[in-house]
Amino acid sequence: MSETLKLAIVTDIHHGPDKLTKVGSAALPKLAEFRTFVGDYQPHFIAELGDRISDIDAETDAGQLLRIADHFTGLPAPHWHLMGNHDQVHLTIDDNARILDQHMAHHSVDVAQRHLVFWQMDCEIHHPQGFIPRQADMDWLAADLAATNLPAIIFTHVPLDGGSLHGNYYFDNNQRFGGLPHQREIQALIRRAGNVILCVAGHVHWNDVNLIDGIPYITVQSLSESFTTEGEAAGAWASIEVDHEVRWRTHGRDTISLAVPVRGLNAHWREPLPRFEELLQQQKIPKGLNDIKGLILDMDGVLYRGDTAIPGAAQAVATLQEGGMKIVALTNNARASARDYSAKLAGMGIELAADHIITSGQATAQYLATQDPAPKVFIAGSGALRNELHAAGAIECDDPAFVVAGIDLDMKIATLAEAVHHLHKGARLIATNPDPMLPADDGIAPEAGAVIAFLEAASGQTAYVVGKPNKIVFEQALAKLGLNGEFVAVVGDTAETDIVGATVAGLRSILVASGNPAGMGNLCQPTIHLENLTAVAELLVG
Repeated sequence: MSETLKLAIVTDIHHGPDKLTKVGSAALPKLAEFRTFVGDYQPHFIAELGDRISDIDAETDAGQLLRIADHFTGLPAPHWHLMGNHDQVHLTIDDNARILDQHMAHHSVDVAQRHLVFWQMDCEIHHPQGFIPRQADMDWLAADLAATNLPAIIFTHVPLDGGSLHGNYYFDNNQRFGGLPHQREIQALIRRAGNVILCVAGHVHWNDVNLIDGIPYITVQSLSESFTTEGEAAGAWASIEVDHEVRWRTHGRDTISLAVPVRGLNAHWREPLPRFEELLQQQKIPKGLNDIKGLILDMDGVLYRGDTAIPGAAQAVATLQEGGMKIVALTNNARASARDYSAKLAGMGIELAADHIITSGQATAQYLATQDPAPKVFIAGSGALRNELHAAGAIECDDPAFVVAGIDLDMKIATLAEAVHHLHKGARLIATNPDPMLPADDGIAPEAGAVIAFLEAASGQTAYVVGKPNKIVFEQALAKLGLNGEFVAVVGDTAETDIVGATVAGLRSILVASGNPAGMGNLCQPTIHLENLTAVAELLVG
């Protein structure tokens, strides 16, 4: 059996002036007490999880950080620092690296037969959306976990569990700044890795734990926080011991203790059920694919990735068409028109006419036409969305009945402010698609979900989202195919939109592995998993 791993954790030091409930003036004395504790406790490793300072200006912050760095010299065990959001308001990442004398990129190290992972995500807070995920961060974590056979412990600044923030002084009314928008994807990645036994974070200024798939997701109280300790600095730090169990204790005025068994490697809880209505609908869907006469194809991840055709996709579409299969393509992207997408596909050798393509912009325009033949609208979205709405009879005016939200990378805050004004006057919020982001050639690009989050937060409304997984858009695709749903299957790469949407619409589905990673949350099971569209063509038309 491996020796007991001993860790000392301190986070959210917030050295600086007292601000709100942060007693910054107590930070250095409390940090000195932490040093004394470390000397007595003799841990194998010390982790400092970010937000070392309360940002004031570059010169002041640099001086504060130097004093923090002094307290980490001469410790009896190695240590590592993570970046927090406050650490990079006035100081750069390079400033932090220079003063702390360590790089601030992702880092991992093996200690006492455990693999310690310091996952340095982008912790800058972007207004209004909060934290913006980077695909490169996800790729690094997946590769790092795959490269070790040891039990892994992940340290981050921002928690990965998405736990309740009800009652939290800072985040009860600011939820998107307290957690990550892609926490489900992160948890799915951790589940697939199979070797993570513990996740530890700070940021939210209280002690908390969630058990997800048998893994404790712990957050540790801030060193200088006072909202849970009647105005006195909590003086909180944590000790964690790991052997056959995880034993966590937060010391100071805000104490907590926990002991849970260590999850076995590649041991998992049962996958959660889908929503009951989806489960009931799924039970009604026929099994097998022998009688399929038409396909609804997702585009990005099935036909192409970004601007690059997926190998074999053009031949697969041709094979399906030659075999008599009817095809409609359905995309949640409303930035371009069906004609634009048809031209893009043609450039990749895929022949699909514009009248066989549905965008979420088209779907939204058609939905509004069912509500009012000449709906009065305010548009916060792309030129392509505007053209679709006008073509369907929508009228832009100063007293709209609907605010229609999509994404436009040139959108101005003034546009969003005007949208909020109309929403407060009674306009309904209609959105093209829920996706918060999409893969781009240089990483991640924001999508309509980010705009929706802003408008919902500012207006108090909940958007009605027309795109996938709403069954409305699948019903529109069935109408284009001219087929009954019992003879149609959906082919997609995203469980949350393609497979859930197919299930809600009562359609069979094929989840392909050529785009997004499969198994994100296991919301609904597809009829079948296949590698790519080539495999679909081989199965359906031989």
